[in-house]
Amino acid sequence: MSAEINKHDEIKTLCKALSAALDADKKTELDTLLNKLYAIRVDEKLLRATGAGQIVGKLRNHEEAKIAVLANKVVRRWKKDVLAANPRQNGTPAAAKSSSGSQTPVSTTHSATPQQPPQQLQSKELRSDKTLTPSASSDGRPADWSSLGGNSADGLSSAAAAGRPASSTTTKAASGTGSDAARTTGAASSAAAPSSLPPAPRTAAADEASIPATGDSVRDKCAELLYNSLAVDSNADSELLARRASGIEILEFGKAASTSTAYRARIRSLCLNLRNQKNPDLRNNLVEGSLTIERFCSMTSEEMASKELRETIEKMKEENLFKAKGAGQSAAVTDQFRCGRCRGRKCTYYQMQTRSADEPMTTFVTCTICDNNWKFC
Repeated sequence: MSAEINKHDEIKTLCKALSAALDADKKTELDTLLNKLYAIRVDEKLLRATGAGQIVGKLRNHEEAKIAVLANKVVRRWKKDVLAANPRQNGTPAAAKSSSGSQTPVSTTHSATPQQPPQQLQSKELRSDKTLTPSASSDGRPADWSSLGGNSADGLSSAAAAGRPASSTTTKAASGTGSDAARTTGAASSAAAPSSLPPAPRTAAADEASIPATGDSVRDKCAELLYNSLAVDSNADSELLARRASGIEILEFGKAASTSTAYRARIRSLCLNLRNQKNPDLRNNLVEGSLTIERFCSMTSEEMASKELRETIEKMKEENLFKAKGAGQSAAVTDQFRCGRCRGRKCTYYQMQTRSADEPMTTFVTCTICDNNWKFC
């Protein structure tokens, strides 16, 4: 117990130093601290209690390539530790070990048994479950033939009458045992197969989270949906996620004043934006507290979009602005401008008032040779 407490305190100390080094942009210190964190073995409980995954996760997109690679290496190492410590997600190694261990006698038995016709092998399998292997006595004969339904003389005579040596019974019993072992091995292998399935996502029910009840089933369900959206790929403590989800629901209910259609649509929109796999920064910033609940609830869908999506939207707006011309306005042809792409001077241009009235008009120029567009004021 003391070792776990010491490891918890060590990780907390390193995470605080990591945050301070990140704020001060000390790249050498970041490299040293990440190497120390890489050497520590962790489990899911320890990551949730310390919040180390959130802090290290920020550095995976660091501008310094070396630090970003090292942060990704730490995250991958911790994921392996969590999977290895959780038998539900990592399968049952004991079953796999026992199944691999039981394969040796099976192969040995079949290799020692002479090859027989298919009909004889089938009859052997039918009798193998009912045949018992007697223990041998000092004179080489079975000591107790009572298990075969008679005394030793009856056993020998029955074996001779069947035209088989008495020792063949023992061989059949061993062969039957080998087939049973093979079936056991197959069952153990099939039982260990589901270990390759991905781990189940975190939910309020799986975490047994205690979200404050409001007395309204619709509001409680909305808070649970917000919790599930915040818990996607998150190692944060369940109490922290419950506080964030409850705070968002209370603020949105205060705006709507009822569980109306608009309230439900707003909660649905927030959940979709939080669940977006291409925008983890929005979810992580809200959980960590760098993005306040008040600011989050006042954001529009465009403001919640990822950085890549916002850049795409801005680019589309700029292209549409070049194509947007006033009704009946024609572009003039001139050779006063030089294209920066093809260095030609065959251009068309038009002007538009895009800013306030006291600002000069914006000139939009298009090269007629390579269709390059640019603007200036």
